[in-house]
Amino acid sequence: MGKQSLQKSVFTRFGGISPTTTRKLDRMRTFKILFLLLSFTLLYSDLAHALEFSAHGYYRLRFEYTHDLDLQKPNAGVVPGDLTNDTNDRFGTIAFAQQRFRLNPSLKINDHISIHGQLDFLDNLLFGQSQVTSLLISNPVVGDVSMTPANGPFGVISPSGGDPLGGGGGAVNVRRLWVDILTSAGQFRIGRQASQFGLGIFNNDGNSMEGDFGDTYDRILYLAGLPLKNGHRLNFGFSYDFAYEASLDPSVQGFDVPFSSNWNDVMQAGALVLYQGPNFAFGALGGVRFRDGNDGDYTTTAQYIDDCTSDDRRPNSYKCNDLTDTTDPNVDIDNDGQTNDLIELPAGIDGDTLVYFVDLYGHIHFLKNYTVKFEAVYFGGKIAPGLAVDAIALDAASQAGITNPLTSPIELPLSGTQNDLSVIMGALEFDAEWDFGGEVHVQTGYASGDQNPLSSKITQLGFRPDYDIALILFDQPIGTSPALVIGGVTELGRVPMSPNYINNAIYFTVEYKHEFDITSGVPWAEDFKVGLKAITAIAPKNNLDLDLAAITGASTLPHIQNKSRWYGFEVDASVEATLFEALKWKTTAGVFIPGPLYDIKNDSSAPTGIVDTILFDKADLAVAAKTTLFFEF
Repeated sequence: MGKQSLQKSVFTRFGGISPTTTRKLDRMRTFKILFLLLSFTLLYSDLAHALEFSAHGYYRLRFEYTHDLDLQKPNAGVVPGDLTNDTNDRFGTIAFAQQRFRLNPSLKINDHISIHGQLDFLDNLLFGQSQVTSLLISNPVVGDVSMTPANGPFGVISPSGGDPLGGGGGAVNVRRLWVDILTSAGQFRIGRQASQFGLGIFNNDGNSMEGDFGDTYDRILYLAGLPLKNGHRLNFGFSYDFAYEASLDPSVQGFDVPFSSNWNDVMQAGALVLYQGPNFAFGALGGVRFRDGNDGDYTTTAQYIDDCTSDDRRPNSYKCNDLTDTTDPNVDIDNDGQTNDLIELPAGIDGDTLVYFVDLYGHIHFLKNYTVKFEAVYFGGKIAPGLAVDAIALDAASQAGITNPLTSPIELPLSGTQNDLSVIMGALEFDAEWDFGGEVHVQTGYASGDQNPLSSKITQLGFRPDYDIALILFDQPIGTSPALVIGGVTELGRVPMSPNYINNAIYFTVEYKHEFDITSGVPWAEDFKVGLKAITAIAPKNNLDLDLAAITGASTLPHIQNKSRWYGFEVDASVEATLFEALKWKTTAGVFIPGPLYDIKNDSSAPTGIVDTILFDKADLAVAAKTTLFFEF
């Protein structure tokens, strides 16, 4: 019998594969599948254990109401000679709602490496608007002033929130992204990260419930700690910041444009030491910021008068060569037949920056219920601010025949290429909490001022804007500076007297809160507190002391000075609670009674020449209210 016949007889004999054999084969295949699934599950479990993803954050809704932040009422005729707007009253009620959805994702790759980020959606976008704006520095004479990026920001403040909605974007702001590398020798943090130290008057991450800005640095950070006896610990760290990068990426930009030198970058190096005990901590943060500027070059643009005179002080490369050639871009640049209007030309003086800072912090908790915290900062050295204040165009019919005192911008530094920097700031806090539900919060502090903002020495920087002490004072830009009227037209002034951050101030606040247990009647409401807060402040230097004649060389311009230094008095009432475990709610309402600092007056010398007299106009009170819904997850 052949082989095929034998196989055939066997299969014929058994009628093919028997049911028993089939079941055995099925069990074998099932076992293999289960083995593969088990192996894959074990492998996936290892991966899942290594890759841990989490995300927390919040959704914040805020409703704000303010009235008369300009601290002025309608008072016709108070601005002399200005026929179109003869009152200091700039606005009345401002009411709006805004939102922010913040997500803080975290991806743990293993026990040593993790990646973290912070994303904001509709970042503080007002209901009914589509674009976000950033914080500006408010000058009481010329209005908003922005420091040129060529010298680097003092921390990155409130970057724009992505593309505007009207342009098809989603207003998504990737605010921060960094990696943590944990080793036996310490922790490394590399990337765009938050910066916070102490009470947050100099470095503030803005991560509080009411935080709006937040300091962010592109940083390489190293942190380590040494455990000591009795629960004590010595922490230390080093950082290197890329505050501003002047170079380009040649792989992206190619070689068809000139590259800036890396020496034009703004870099910052810092060191931290902090000693901690069970009930206290004391430490210091120090650093130096440096930049090799292009001495004498221009850092920004500003407005010149298009009059082509020999003394208009415009850059040599932009001098008017032919006064009759109206097609010359440097002569009547907009071809409107006028040679007394404004043109944008390079301005601002560049130079080296070398500044240093020392930031001391400490806190102590004692007698179970009491805590004292303090922070003190000194910021010194030399900086090239590279600022320029626009010239003034006297092109109204009523100004005909008046010699313009300012045909070119006022550029800082006024002389040389650097300004001296000397800033002192400090804050002290006292907290007390008792078992019966009462708590007291006291804040006091000092921020050095600069009564002449255009002087050669910078002595004013100000607290970070997320360090709030009140609902209105130093949280909103308030007041109105004197209107400077030239030939019947208001050219300068009528802008806020104090900005929305603490500067040029000695302040004091005291707040009492009491917690009530209302869970028996409202079981979903926890931590229900009612509070009352009082705030006052004075200015260590005149808030406004500006000698325009000395700056411009025109004797017809006045020396404007307000000798009153009391900001005023504010009272805020608040109620807050935690609802449904995840919703924090707080409503605050306050009234600000302005001091004589905000009265519009001139206490030094009466203006003469082309500037009309500044009449007295008393400041009036302001009111505000704010409700915040904070959904934390």
